[in-house]
Amino acid sequence: MKSKNCVLVCVTPQSKCEQLIRSGSVIAKQYGVPLEVLSVFHERDGVSPDPAVLEELYECARSENAQMSVYFNDSPAILAAVIAKKKGAVDIVTGFPKERSSHFVSALHTLVPDIQISMVDVDDNGKIYRMIPQDAQQHYEMVGAQGT
Repeated sequence: MKSKNCVLVCVTPQSKCEQLIRSGSVIAKQYGVPLEVLSVFHERDGVSPDPAVLEELYECARSENAQMSVYFNDSPAILAAVIAKKKGAVDIVTGFPKERSSHFVSALHTLVPDIQISMVDVDDNGKIYRMIPQDAQQHYEMVGAQGT
């Protein structure tokens, strides 16, 4: 079995994604694993990301001792899932999906249901919502039932 060895933060080219990196850093420290930052841009859009924002995110990642990787791919959820598996991610940190979202988080959860997903709501003071893996969820339910 692959060893678990990172927290993977998925960011888009927005300054508010710095909060995702900082939250991911806290989670990585709790697990005692390194932090990795990933940004995937659609190739078909032909739109280049804002270099100033990418530089801000890179500097934020560097300040948290994280490596940041940027990819161009038309299937960002699939690419993120593959990278999460290859790196042995224990947690994937994303933004909290809003209305009219790209369904990235739900697609990612379908592809890697065994990895916890932590969604950071940057509009709600960084509150974190978690999608817990099915096998861990059953364990939590058993523990909760015993404690009542």
